Amino acid sequence: MSRKYWSLRQIFIVVCVFALTTGLLFGGRTLIERLFSYNPLQKWVKDLPAVESFQLLERGRELKVKVKLDPQQVTNLQETIEPLIQEVEAKKQRTVTEVLVDSQPTAELAEVDYRLSFALEEAKATGEYSNLYQTLQALQEQAGDGNFRVYLGENFFYIQLSKEGHAYFKVVPRAAARKTAELKGGSA
Repeated sequence: MSRKYWSLRQIFIVVCVFALTTGLLFGGRTLIERLFSYNPLQKWVKDLPAVESFQLLERGRELKVKVKLDPQQVTNLQETIEPLIQEVEAKKQRTVTEVLVDSQPTAELAEVDYRLSFALEEAKATGEYSNLYQTLQALQEQAGDGNFRVYLGENFFYIQLSKEGHAYFKVVPRAAARKTAELKGGSA
């Protein structure tokens, strides 16, 4: 009975086939997701002039969007972010639960955001927005030449604060406001 010895070429081919098969079995989902899910979304986002960078964060069923904006290109935060959210939801077939905007406020804008946060939390809890608007107007008057806006979207509040060439953006989920309104029998 003859004994066959493996050549170096045969060993190399077997190792390559094994590595390829193992890679496809364990990395196939990730590979397909990167090729077919992320790239079209990344290409679409690159066409938005206001978006400097974009990152999608997934943890279980949670879907978060992290975005950095060019303050000079943003005139209405809601009109800038909502199409992005809708595109992500359409591509991923899941609801975006959080939007993180990479934005560092100046000390003055941080103080305005702090004061506004109380009225915002009250509006989220009660579904009543008159106090939020009045607080925003009062903060605008105190600041003088600033431009402060809160846009009410279906799922998020869009906070846009700007003064003296500096801007601060924040997107806050409206989940509490919708639940309260549903309990009252209305809609937010």
